[in-house]
Amino acid sequence: MANVVITGGTKGIGKGYAKEFLKRGHNVVVAGRTQESIDMALADLAAAAAAGNAKIIGAVCDVSAIEQVQYLWDKAVEALESIDIWINNAGIVRNGPTLLQLSTEEMVSLVESNVIGTMLASQVALQGMTKQGHGHIYNTLGSGNDGKIVPGMIVYGTTKHAISYFTKSLQNAVKDTGVKVSTISPGVNISDGMIREVERIPPETRAQVIRSVNIMGDYVETTTPWIVERILNNDKSGTHISWMNRWTFLGRHIKSFFQKRDLLKRYGLSG
Repeated sequence: MANVVITGGTKGIGKGYAKEFLKRGHNVVVAGRTQESIDMALADLAAAAAAGNAKIIGAVCDVSAIEQVQYLWDKAVEALESIDIWINNAGIVRNGPTLLQLSTEEMVSLVESNVIGTMLASQVALQGMTKQGHGHIYNTLGSGNDGKIVPGMIVYGTTKHAISYFTKSLQNAVKDTGVKVSTISPGVNISDGMIREVERIPPETRAQVIRSVNIMGDYVETTTPWIVERILNNDKSGTHISWMNRWTFLGRHIKSFFQKRDLLKRYGLSG
């Protein structure tokens, strides 16, 4: 049985991870920005926790605030005694706008959540795991982490490129400790948050984005069982768990010429 902390664990793929861990009998602490989001997630995850005879705990945490991240660690340890897996999943995706279309507030929020939040959470988790002598930190990568330019994701891609460098440096720093650091690339997961982003895209460019999502996207319930199994079976630092590899990417595009997917139909966004 593992004890797992998931930042950004109250919605989307974070909640999907939590459900899969709980079903397999592992205790989970989910963190979210508001008590309302925590309460809703705990209600949604109660059945999975019961099925796995596991504990589900919630904690309010804005990962860009160090005192709140420390509170999250302390509350998790108080409830579970030690933490085996810490997943830095919290982050903001802003897809579509150019640099001039993004507001200053949006740019600052992206950097604070995706970069500062991941760095602060990694620092707190590393400190705690070093004291307990073990633990595995997972940072989430995304479009832009490899340095390739992704249209419409100028700031988001920059944040993920930063996290890629940060994680590689952190992996090197923990070589002689009992702590491990790895990465997850979950692919394009369709969630309520993504749908809100798609709806914000100007109509003249929305159709192209919908087409791309229908080619490359997957539902959370499709990706999370596969990812969680690999997390649980991984005991090596530096592992990269990637839902989408280059061959899958190429295959999806080739298949799109012969078979049309309409994943967004359930959200009323067919295209």
